[in-house]
Amino acid sequence: MKNFVSIAAVFAFLMLVSCQQQVDTEADKKAIIDVINAETQAYMDFDFEKVISYYVQDSLNFRLTIGADDHVFLDGWREVEAFFRDELIDSNPNIPEDTHVSVEKNDYRIKVYENAAYVVCTEKWTYTRPDKLVEIESLQVRFMEKVDGVWKIAFLSFIGTSGYGEEELLEEMGVGFNSVS
Repeated sequence: MKNFVSIAAVFAFLMLVSCQQQVDTEADKKAIIDVINAETQAYMDFDFEKVISYYVQDSLNFRLTIGADDHVFLDGWREVEAFFRDELIDSNPNIPEDTHVSVEKNDYRIKVYENAAYVVCTEKWTYTRPDKLVEIESLQVRFMEKVDGVWKIAFLSFIGTSGYGEEELLEEMGVGFNSVS
């Protein structure tokens, strides 16, 4: 009888463990990339409400941007939200009308945990005008959290890897490293 109870306990434990939701790393990686790309597209569309919907909105959210023109550190959701409000509403749009903007993200490296992820990727923003072309390359580091089953951005770091020495051209085109997402 003692063996039966032990076997039943082990069997019950295995059933509980197997019924728990397993982490589908590949599905999570795809969902994370989709969120990052959707947030970037919303930023390019100057859609403030949509952009902020992709972020964890708490005091631990922060952003660090370093580029040729400056650096910005935003500490907490209030500062991050104010940054987006300025970029997407108050300054909307700050880029001349004859400018075409495209964004390309590559080389994703993602480490997924149960409800968090560490993400690194490269990014290139291309600003094209009839007489000028400016490309801004960067390395992005993001920390993502899964909130109610949805991936959100808890930290974003944009590190400009190009554009140094081109500050006047960037300024003339209305482009700054601090304004890319």
